[in-house]
Parts: sequence; structure tokens; C-alpha cells
Amino acid sequence: MVKRRDSEVHSAAELLESLGRQGFEEVGHEVPDSAPDPKRAGFAVAGGFVQPTARVPHSDPAARDRVDALWHAEADRVRILDSNGEFLLLATYPGSFTRGWLRMRDSIGDHLPSRIATASGSRDFIAVSLDGKSMCAVSAEEYEDWIVTHSFESDEDIQGGN
Repeated sequence: MVKRRDSEVHSAAELLESLGRQGFEEVGHEVPDSAPDPKRAGFAVAGGFVQPTARVPHSDPAARDRVDALWHAEADRVRILDSNGEFLLLATYPGSFTRGWLRMRDSIGDHLPSRIATASGSRDFIAVSLDGKSMCAVSAEEYEDWIVTHSFESDEDIQGGN
């Protein structure tokens, strides 16, 4: 039998409770029609041709702080959070792609990736703007964390590349 880590969540309800302790609040259950399909968003993060906007080696002693700062810089640039701190979240737990987007509000405003990692037990997550056009995600790779941005409006990388 595999022992469950205390930080792992196994359902949307557990995740929402844990996110609440980290300063996040679910804002209703309605997700805008403009939201991309969760599997499409997952492919935008993990597809074979994905190029990260930024990389942070796991060996960096300040890795969490660097990921937080880089994610916030990119999220601000592509306007992930609206003026109320709302965004769409796809965090990692069993069934997350089936459950789909959680419409969240961040009441704290900083260290969002670290707080999501603390809540979910995983550094991986996808955040999308409410209009469904922009994505800023963290992907935990073998030796580094990637910050990945994507535009669903043009289906090209926001940086204008691959």
C-alpha cells in the first residue's frame, strides 16, 4: 500500500479547503464559456514543442522565491489576474482534468505559486485569465521548474515564438 503524504489532495473539495487556508476563495461554480478546454491547456504546458518563458533549477537555493517572482512578472504581463484577483485554476489532484477549472480569487496577491504548491502538494498548476485568452503555468520538470505562458487567442506562444 502506498502511504499518502499529508500534503497530497485527492479531491476538489480537499483542494478547495486547502486553498482556502492559503488565501484563495472559490468564486462561484460558473466558469466563462471562453475558458479553454482543460486538456488543451494541459497540452499548452506539456506538449512536445513547449518552450518555457523562464526556467528555475531545482538546485537553486532560492528556487521557490524565484519561481514566485518570475511567475508574477509573467502573469502581470499577460494579465492573468483581473482587478479583483480572480482567475481560472487547474491544480493537480486526481480527476483535476475531468473536474476542470476552478474560478478563484486570490486575497493575498503574492507568492501565488508557492501557496498553490503548499495547498495541492504539487508545484504544477495552470492559471488562465477569465477571458480565456492568456495562460501562465508552472511545470515541475526533472531538474527545473518552468514558467510557461501561452495565448489561446492566437494559439501561439505569447512571446511570439514556437
